[in-house]
Amino acid sequence: KQLKNKPRGIVSPIIDPIKADSLKYRVASSNIKGGFTWALHFTWVALTDKDKAERTKESDPIVTPMIAGGLFSVEKEWFFMSGSYDTNMDIWGGENFEISFKNWMCGGYLYIMPCSRVGHIFRKKHPYTFPDGNGKTYSMNTKLVAEVWMDSYKELFYQNRPSARFSEIGDISGRKKMREDLKCNDFQWYLDNIYPELHIPKTTQVTISQDGWCLDSLGGGDSLVGLYKCHRSGGNQNWKVDSANKKVQQNDDCLTIMDEGLSLSDCQTGNMNQQFELNTEYKSLYNSYHNVCLTITNPRTRFVSIGDCKLQQWDIKDV
Repeated sequence: KQLKNKPRGIVSPIIDPIKADSLKYRVASSNIKGGFTWALHFTWVALTDKDKAERTKESDPIVTPMIAGGLFSVEKEWFFMSGSYDTNMDIWGGENFEISFKNWMCGGYLYIMPCSRVGHIFRKKHPYTFPDGNGKTYSMNTKLVAEVWMDSYKELFYQNRPSARFSEIGDISGRKKMREDLKCNDFQWYLDNIYPELHIPKTTQVTISQDGWCLDSLGGGDSLVGLYKCHRSGGNQNWKVDSANKKVQQNDDCLTIMDEGLSLSDCQTGNMNQQFELNTEYKSLYNSYHNVCLTITNPRTRFVSIGDCKLQQWDIKDV
């Protein structure tokens, strides 16, 4: 009925998770909508007060900036008129961003229908393979989205996913022409009108080095952060500094003080072990809660930790 009355749009159900090992069914909240981080990771977010005020009853559609992908209904004519899927994308990942941005920016809409529910088994691993690796494929697919749809805001994507700068995406002129032919709005319109509560960070991207050795996430994961010969190719050696929130990040992870050194872990509001200030005058990375600075704990192993701020100075350069 929703699509019959307003055919230029997409409707999606509430997705109830089913545990893969026990098939236990869990009813998901109907007070959430789809959102995303600047690394282009999908996330569920709570409805704002404005969202709640605009719905007079529980069965009213939920206006959502983003859908999870895979589970939606759309009129066939509108789906193909608006470009269907981007065939430059490979295997899995990123298609929900392209569909969501495109629908809103090009005259459509995205609704979650709370009276429609679909149970979904979330597997512990993908049931298919990625010849180039899951990470590289996802970076390529999301780079396609950023380059076609995000205008100047694509730089926030690259700051949060620096490896994507080096992804090969091929010819995107056809996709850009489609956007022009559909007379789509720009990404600023999307942020202002569809997702105004999305935080737009004021960040700086830097390298932090000493004597030709750069602070490096060493592949991330659960490993400790250390030093590696500076290669000036970005990736693991580019750090995003969010001065307002006192965070030093790569992708969605924050530099964190651990008992054994420094590592990357999920960013958490109020975690004092993640609060760092970049002081270019004194050439230090400072944690005021512990009154310590970034230091080299063992020059032979090249791992870093925190210590006396007078011990070492760092060369901090904008990327």
